[in-house]
Amino acid sequence: MKKKITLEDLAGMVKSGFTEVEKKMEQMRTELRTETQNGFHAVNRRLDLLHEDISDLPDIREELKDHDERLVRVEHKVGAK
Repeated sequence: MKKKITLEDLAGMVKSGFTEVEKKMEQMRTELRTETQNGFHAVNRRLDLLHEDISDLPDIREELKDHDERLVRVEHKVGAK
């Protein structure tokens, strides 16, 4: 014989279902938060490396400008231009 389900039984099942969904959603939020933080840390590390790579560009530009000026003077002296 089937057991009759009371409103209290049904309310308990619904509550249990919502509790499980809430736990799973919290777990998913935690995982997403962790993945997002790890992703941002990785991007920040790459940006730091890029910054290190390009940090001496102003010095290189100045050096190139100096070399260009010297080359123009040499070309002028030897009559190349």
